[in-house]
Amino acid sequence: MNAGAEKLIQVYRGGQETNLLKRKRMYPIKRIEKLIIMLMVSFLLGSTLTGCTNTADETGQTNSKVATIKNKTAEKAGIPVQYFFINGSLLGSYDREGWKSLCKPVIDDQAGENGQAFWAKDLLAQDAYYVYDGKNKKLLGVAKQIIWSTGTGGLGSFEDSSAEQKLAAYGELYNPVEGDISRPRIFKLPVKAGQDLDLKIPDYSFFTEFVIDSQAQSEYKLVTNRESNLFPRETADGLEATEAGERALARLFRREKMENTLPNFSDCIESDFDNDGKPEYLIFANNPRSEMGYPLLCSNGKTDHLGIFSALFYQDDDGSIQTLYSDLRPHNGVFQPDENNNMELTVPSHCIYLSSLTIADLNDDGVYEIVVKKSGWEYGFYLAYAMNAKGKYELVMRSNYGM
Repeated sequence: MNAGAEKLIQVYRGGQETNLLKRKRMYPIKRIEKLIIMLMVSFLLGSTLTGCTNTADETGQTNSKVATIKNKTAEKAGIPVQYFFINGSLLGSYDREGWKSLCKPVIDDQAGENGQAFWAKDLLAQDAYYVYDGKNKKLLGVAKQIIWSTGTGGLGSFEDSSAEQKLAAYGELYNPVEGDISRPRIFKLPVKAGQDLDLKIPDYSFFTEFVIDSQAQSEYKLVTNRESNLFPRETADGLEATEAGERALARLFRREKMENTLPNFSDCIESDFDNDGKPEYLIFANNPRSEMGYPLLCSNGKTDHLGIFSALFYQDDDGSIQTLYSDLRPHNGVFQPDENNNMELTVPSHCIYLSSLTIADLNDDGVYEIVVKKSGWEYGFYLAYAMNAKGKYELVMRSNYGM
């Protein structure tokens, strides 16, 4: 036992022993002594541990790490819902429970399954929306008004037959045109609505226009209801594909028996995606297209084992490659090459293309999310990827668009 503790106990015994003997039938001396000793030892141990804690605080090691973890946990617990739109389409949201997607987050072309339900009253209840140019990485302005199509029966319309009547109580007609079944209405934010606006946001081709000084909608427009630093680090695009990316595409060609197809890379983007101080790469591979927009079947000189392709690779700073997306479609017909050893395919099912929309830190965790666009024949969808705890990108949000 600590010498200081023993001395304190002896002093206490000397002053209290007489009284304790008088009451020994009710409170035995040994029991009292045991309680006193436990209290004194606890006091001294507490003081010692406090000293250790202060030492750790001064060194900035153990306690700072624990504090960081606690702060991150508390910060995540207090995260309000943050919504994300790309080119007017709702992608989904992020909150303390993680990512939520408007459509089921899959890469199938004809995916028809629903994802998370989003409601009109929640989107209208926001104070404002912050509109960014996702390509040039700058804030365009703050939207205090939005425009929705409130009619029913058309593409991208609400599924509730009473939607037009319900929304009419909260928004005015916007540039009405006789015979227009969409009945666009403009809403001033925030809209304080009740359960009458429990209208589910359609999961296919539903469009939101964000009004900023009457400016028109533009491509690469990234919108969220919280102002944040979406672009903390530089990105460089238009680079040549890396050797690792070239090998990854060649492996895909061999797997699909398309090894005689001439490889083609449409973009390579360099940035510190995971905020570790080292550069990573995002590599897009797409077959060339004709002036009419049809895919070109390009051969290395042979007439078999050819096909159309669209793929996306992420290369980590250690050189490892992750395939985020791949759509390879072998050509089974006769190859009739032109003078450039190409052949234009006017088959609608082969009109596919993958392109970058924006790279941004959507949820303010220091790591970049990736938003891309997949184009097809009269259809398409937007895909958003986020890095998981294992350092791998996974699909977390999707939104469909098309005719």
